[in-house]
Amino acid sequence: MDTPSSSSSTSSTVTNGAAGNPQKLVERVAQTAHDTVDRVAAAAGPALEKLRTKTTGAQETLQSKADQLGAMQEEWITSARNYVRENPITAITIGVLAGLVIGRMGRSD
Repeated sequence: MDTPSSSSSTSSTVTNGAAGNPQKLVERVAQTAHDTVDRVAAAAGPALEKLRTKTTGAQETLQSKADQLGAMQEEWITSARNYVRENPITAITIGVLAGLVIGRMGRSD
């Protein structure tokens, strides 16, 4: 038979089990948080590796393009030097005309 004292005893046991031991509650919440972080990290790992692979490929492509542009610049400089050496009067005339055109564009009369 239930008496008022036994029913309050049962109630206090349930309350003490859940809220009576805050350390256990904190440990349980912490463990759940750790498990969640581990799952997220495990799921993010392959995506991060895929992203790293793509960025490495893009970096290599950009470096290759930069190297090509550098080589092209050297070719143009060499070609321009050779043209000036072979055609000095034409090169001076082109330079003077280009200067005149740029000078007129800069003047707003």
